[in-house]
Amino acid sequence: MQLVSIALKNIRSYTNAKIDFPTGIVMLSGDIGSGKSTVLLAIEFALFGLLRGELSGNALLRNGANEGSVELSFKLDENNYAVKRTLVRTKKSVEQDAGYLLINGARKDATAIELKSHILELLGYPSELLTKSKNFVYRYTVYTPQEEMKRILLEEKEDRVAILRKVFGVDKYERITQNAASYAKALRERQRAFDALLADVEEKKKQLDEIKKERDETSGQLKIMLPQVEQSRKKLIESKEKLSSIEKQRTQAELLTRELHVTKSQLISKQQQHKQAQNDLATTSQQLILAQKELPAVADTNGITKKTEELNQLILERERNIRLATGKIAEFSTLKKQSTDTTQKISVLAQCPMCLQNVTSDHKNRIVDVEQKKIQELESHLEQHTILIRKTEHELTQMKKEIEQLRQQEKEAAVAKVKIQYSVELSMRKTGLETQNNTLAQEVTAITQKLAGIEKQVEPLKDVNTAYSQLKEQVEISAAQERTYSIQHSTLSQKEQQLAKTFTLLEQELERKQKTRKQLEKTQQVNQWVSDYFIPLMDVIEKHVMAKIHHEFDALFQQWFGMLVEDVMNARLDETFTPIIQQNGYDVDVEYLSGGERTACALAYRLALNKTINSLISSIKTKDLLILDEPTDGFSAEQLDRMRDVLEQLQLKQIILVSHEQKIESFADRVIRVTKTEHNSQITV
Repeated sequence: MQLVSIALKNIRSYTNAKIDFPTGIVMLSGDIGSGKSTVLLAIEFALFGLLRGELSGNALLRNGANEGSVELSFKLDENNYAVKRTLVRTKKSVEQDAGYLLINGARKDATAIELKSHILELLGYPSELLTKSKNFVYRYTVYTPQEEMKRILLEEKEDRVAILRKVFGVDKYERITQNAASYAKALRERQRAFDALLADVEEKKKQLDEIKKERDETSGQLKIMLPQVEQSRKKLIESKEKLSSIEKQRTQAELLTRELHVTKSQLISKQQQHKQAQNDLATTSQQLILAQKELPAVADTNGITKKTEELNQLILERERNIRLATGKIAEFSTLKKQSTDTTQKISVLAQCPMCLQNVTSDHKNRIVDVEQKKIQELESHLEQHTILIRKTEHELTQMKKEIEQLRQQEKEAAVAKVKIQYSVELSMRKTGLETQNNTLAQEVTAITQKLAGIEKQVEPLKDVNTAYSQLKEQVEISAAQERTYSIQHSTLSQKEQQLAKTFTLLEQELERKQKTRKQLEKTQQVNQWVSDYFIPLMDVIEKHVMAKIHHEFDALFQQWFGMLVEDVMNARLDETFTPIIQQNGYDVDVEYLSGGERTACALAYRLALNKTINSLISSIKTKDLLILDEPTDGFSAEQLDRMRDVLEQLQLKQIILVSHEQKIESFADRVIRVTKTEHNSQITV
């Protein structure tokens, strides 16, 4: 794998920057805090995304920015790739957004998890790293932060070994052993469960023999009882057939008796109706004779009605004339009063109220004469209308008397009409009663004949009830006997079925227990193999793998340490991979080394770890790339010269160094300078 370029947008102190990475040794140079390590974190973010507990979105996205991105271009197996990841600020935190992967120019959009899966597959890293928060393979082969490498040297022995076991994947043997132990424990629990299931096998066999014996005895009893049941059922059927036959006769007798009572009731009812009809006929005949004697003459009601209507019309006209005449009298009286008032006023008037001139006697006399003439004419009209009203009122009185007489005649005619109608109705009722009387007489005769016939049919069926009671008692005895035998037979049959079912269940249970015994034997064999062979084998494999790792790791560590430190000191790794430094024949703890010696120890450990991982994990494709973050902190000038020899012996296609040592620039193939002004990092070449 070879890095080609990286583009940063709103990543920490970078607003917008792009860096090209050539092959060979590339040095990122700049003051402390200028933004060199940010480039390394951006590379890791572009490849693997955010890492929980290691690399957060809040730590990467520039303060005040709502979104940012990193695009990394690299070559792998003669193919060109580019991966872009984006960050978006939400209300609560900074999260990854979707990005894309370019493969030889072909774009493939993907989510953050999908991008990580593609990158792991491209780099040949184990797929289980997809769900892990820390990528040990990348951190200890390509890029290890400055402080993290020193930290592994100062960790407790158990923690250091645990980290290295994760790095080399050796911890899987421990998980296998633990899982195998758990499996063996489960097998032992299964054995105990099988033993518990098989504890009552002999008792079940004995129980099976007893049930078989009891079932055979019950079958024999059923064979003896079956003829008795069939005989009792046959006897019951015969008795029921006889009872059914006599029940028909009894039913017929009951029907005839019921019909006899109904017929008697009908006869009594009809006789009463006939007697009542005769009485009604006699009463109606007498009433008809009396009504016909008192029939009056019927007046012409139509003429009376017509004449009454004409008089009513005339009365309306006369009343209207009176109202008109009364209105005229009121009108004339008002005019007469006005003329009288005018005469009185003009007689005493001396001056005109309008023009204020004196009124002469001649003028007054003229006006008085005119008004007197009006008064005379009005009095004449009043007298005429008064005479007209008196005449009309007299006519009205005569007409109303005549109407009263007509109404009296109309009432008398209506009474006469009612009497005639009553006589007609009595005549019709008499005719109906005569017809009804004849019909009832015929019905009484017919019912009497029917009653005699029914009594004749009932006579021979009088003894049926006695025979029915005797036969019914016999049927009940037979039914009770049949029921007793049937219950006994049913009880034995159910017992036989229950015993057969229990026998079958016991057979099936013993068959299952036999299978359980085979499972127990197999479980014992598997448990023995897991406990005695497989788990010890995993321990042996783990020890051999760790021994191989330790052997190669120790040899490489001694080689690199010897190149970086004076000849008076040498180093090795103990069984816990702890560096043991010897100086003048004495062991020196790493904590007591000088700053440069401690850095050399960490770098040697780092390079040895890189080589060991690359040699043991053959699938990874990042073997030609190495990123070192401040690897020479505290180095002397002589150690910096030795650093050149170390880098040459690595023989890697691309090494990226982060350092502020100017001497390293002399043997770097490319120097990229990082400067920072007012919280904004910039790149210069």
